[in-house]
Amino acid sequence: MMRQPLALAGVGVVGIGIGFLLSGGLGGSGEAPGADFPMAIQQAWFPPVSDYDTGGGPLDDERFDGLMSALDEALTAKETLADFEREADIHLWSLTRRLAVPEVSQAQLERIQSYLDDLVARHPEHSEMIEYRRTFLPSYATSRPSVPGLTFDLQLFGDADSYPNRGEPFTDGQGDRLLGTLDAIINLPEIAADFEEEAASTFWRFGGRLQRGQVSEDQGARISAYFDRLTEEHPGAADFLARQRFLVENLTPGMVAPNIVGTDTEGVEFALEDYRGKVVALIFSGQWCGPCRGEYPYQRAMLDIFDEDEVALLGVNSDARLETIQQAKEDEGLDYRTWWDGHSQPDAETVAAEGPIATEWGVRGWPTIYVIDDKGVIRFVNKRGGALIDAVDQLLSDQRMREYQERTGTTVSPNRPVRALIVPAQPAQPVSEEGKQDGNGNRPD
Repeated sequence: MMRQPLALAGVGVVGIGIGFLLSGGLGGSGEAPGADFPMAIQQAWFPPVSDYDTGGGPLDDERFDGLMSALDEALTAKETLADFEREADIHLWSLTRRLAVPEVSQAQLERIQSYLDDLVARHPEHSEMIEYRRTFLPSYATSRPSVPGLTFDLQLFGDADSYPNRGEPFTDGQGDRLLGTLDAIINLPEIAADFEEEAASTFWRFGGRLQRGQVSEDQGARISAYFDRLTEEHPGAADFLARQRFLVENLTPGMVAPNIVGTDTEGVEFALEDYRGKVVALIFSGQWCGPCRGEYPYQRAMLDIFDEDEVALLGVNSDARLETIQQAKEDEGLDYRTWWDGHSQPDAETVAAEGPIATEWGVRGWPTIYVIDDKGVIRFVNKRGGALIDAVDQLLSDQRMREYQERTGTTVSPNRPVRALIVPAQPAQPVSEEGKQDGNGNRPD
């Protein structure tokens, strides 16, 4: 069973910038949105992450001893013992991520394993959590190019019940909580100490939450004003924040989708804007990705169901070899146009998930699917399987009703669905994180 990220939402700690929200936040309610964050991330328990950036070189015993001492102090602190499952989980993650860049010796790894054995003996009721964290050690103890962010494996923005159902509008209260939680997270000590490196995964998850629902014009303006303030506070991170701002302001439901211009699998250039007037399902996919392949039956069904409608399926492919996607399209009956985005990574063997289109659209999970209406506006993000078919059908229904009302001058609410849709029965598929091939990655909640 895949363990889910630890959920940490509630009320309590508020970032230093919340005054902005109180004076003119999304809802203007005057109540400070915040988050009930564990003590494990409210204060600095470990030496700075930068102390363990050896450039891939060995981790000397002095720094290793300091890390283990900090871990033991953190795990025996009264704050940790008060809620061991939640607090210790984060402390063990803090240890693991500091092992990502340096080369950890076998003796050091054995010492960590021995410490974890003792930890299980002392806290047998929390053995599942400890053993889960132990599984990270083999891969993280071999040198990686960078340190994963503090929030990479933590769910800090609350559970799905705190936000609208996909495609529905955000309430002002939901917007308050979301933006307030973002502000609180980026002011946590470890994130503030290395803003760009540490905040990247936080902004990604923030954007993922925004993609759940529709942001109003006023809410969008408040978010933009918040980014203005962040840029003033972090002038050295202006380029980084501009990138995060682009993703939030352009790839959220209710925004006009950025144009895509590229070459298809037959070598012909075309653009997303060429399909204005049609409902578009834009599918970021790859033959290397198991969850992506799990969507193929639904895509074939859509080609049949919407054969006579103004609907287009468009793909962005991340396979490293052009022949791979060409053969897959033939074998799987995927008769829709696809940009090959793998051309920019000639040295990649199988996965080319960092192509220019995927990078521009901030794609980190595969598949990623956008549903775009006939005006070019993003309406849904990451509808999959039968839900994707229903979303496209809903937009067609809305479009037909709008045309009817314009033609007759009447106002009628459509009843959905407008047709009985029979789709192939397929189990829901997981999402593959960028670069992973096992299909077990997580989305931005």
